[in-house]
Amino acid sequence: MPSASDAGNAPPGEFSLGDWLVQPSLNLISRGDTRVQLEPRAIDVLTYLAGRAGRVVSKAELIDAVWQKRFVSEATLTHTIAVLRDALGDDVRAPRYIATVHKRGYRIVAAVERVAIAVPEAPPGGCACWLTVGDRDVPLPEGETVIGRDPGAGVRIDAIGVSRRHARVTVRFGRAVLEDLGSKNGTFVGRERITGLRELKGGEQIAIGPAVLVFRVAGLPGSTRTEVRP
Repeated sequence: MPSASDAGNAPPGEFSLGDWLVQPSLNLISRGDTRVQLEPRAIDVLTYLAGRAGRVVSKAELIDAVWQKRFVSEATLTHTIAVLRDALGDDVRAPRYIATVHKRGYRIVAAVERVAIAVPEAPPGGCACWLTVGDRDVPLPEGETVIGRDPGAGVRIDAIGVSRRHARVTVRFGRAVLEDLGSKNGTFVGRERITGLRELKGGEQIAIGPAVLVFRVAGLPGSTRTEVRP
């Protein structure tokens, strides 16, 4: 059975679709200042089609690859394609991204190119990014780091207004994404309360209850790393 992450076809990691940047790991498409968060199934459909750009992909193949259940109706797929077209600003009558081939399936008509991921040079100690919490610098290794009051949290903040598992930073290939974990008082980047995934670039102030953390990235101005303390 084909998979939505078929290594022989689907663009690995990020890719461009015409003038859009598609980031499957973040369920995100962006163009200039426009950012659209998509449901995982929609991103999976878009990624699968993009990996087979130029050829017609049948509805049955898409359903098998993305949902991996034959009882999913074609109406579900049709709705997902409509969601993608709306997000991309596409027109079913004059498609620039996804074309419908009557009684056959769908075809990507926009140019698809892989996007190389530039991994920042790591500072001494081998960590490319970290959080500054008061007078502490806490390295963020590849993978997930939980922030909260839980004794097992990677970044522990024992204060009123902080949930046990308040937020999480996920680092992949030198890039970091912040998400709230359903905390009571919310997670803020600057003055904005985040409601989904938020990619961090470096220098952002993150409010977790009364604590203010600063996200740092190697190589950016103001990101000189000091001694890491427990």
